[in-house]
Amino acid sequence: MKKNDSKKTGTKKKSKKNNNVMFGIGCVVLGLLVIMIFFLVNKDQIFTNLKETDFFDNVFGATPQVIENHEITPKNQKEEIPLKNNSVTITIENENSKNNIEEEINIQNKLTEPSHQDEISNSDNPSEIVQKQKNEQDKSELQKIEKNQEKSKEQNIQKNVTQNEIKKEELKKQAVQNIDLQLCFVLIDGDGLVVRKMIKRTVPKNDSPLTNAINLLLKGPDYTKTSEKNCMTVIPRNTKLLSAKVQDGVAYLNFNEALEINEYGVEGVIHSLEQIVYTATSFSTVNSVQFLIDGKKREYLGSEGQWIGSPLSRENF
Repeated sequence: MKKNDSKKTGTKKKSKKNNNVMFGIGCVVLGLLVIMIFFLVNKDQIFTNLKETDFFDNVFGATPQVIENHEITPKNQKEEIPLKNNSVTITIENENSKNNIEEEINIQNKLTEPSHQDEISNSDNPSEIVQKQKNEQDKSELQKIEKNQEKSKEQNIQKNVTQNEIKKEELKKQAVQNIDLQLCFVLIDGDGLVVRKMIKRTVPKNDSPLTNAINLLLKGPDYTKTSEKNCMTVIPRNTKLLSAKVQDGVAYLNFNEALEINEYGVEGVIHSLEQIVYTATSFSTVNSVQFLIDGKKREYLGSEGQWIGSPLSRENF
């Protein structure tokens, strides 16, 4: 009986010892699992710390290739996780190997202001938007064209004003440089009568306008001018003005002897004297004309006996 009790007691102690061993092994395994899980969760941060502190270099003299190839997690790294409705964005920031999480919520759909996308989605037809944009572009181009036209009109108006001013200045200069002379010619009317006709001739101004007028009269009408096409002169050809002067309202005109011979007879002599007197007295400083032949005063002109012994005025014709 005592031997059997000893066997039972020994068996119980052995069994209890085995249970203690198994329990110890289980605790070790559980601790290793906890360490492994912790390592797996924080592997990146652990590798980063080992690499940054050169732990293996300082302790063992060399760093394992796994640690060497490990990329250090940047500080302040942010990861954005977009949600499906695109209305909220959550930003996660990692700093100093700690999982510090900051949530940044950006609400994109504002209640008081619709987005451009909403405007497009709410429009009746996309082609209408394209047409509206085209119309706006056409309107803008039309406005530019109108502005350019207005600017061009203003420039043309200014240009015309400038040209008109230049023309006025030229006309003023010409008016100052030119003079209007009154010349007396004759013409045959419908009844066959010889009548005088005063015409205006614009010529360059000179110091002897009376002499200029008489010389132009002796040359006869200018048939290139419309006002002189039907005119004629009865002053004898080759008549020349030798000299001219004005004294006390009397123009002393000295002609050569050609003035005495008139192919039109007495009427020709009278009208030739008339032409000269009316031309000379068109000047305000001349009231009458004293005719001279070769510098001498005569009483009668030629064989026809027309009186020229005293100054002749318009009242004599």
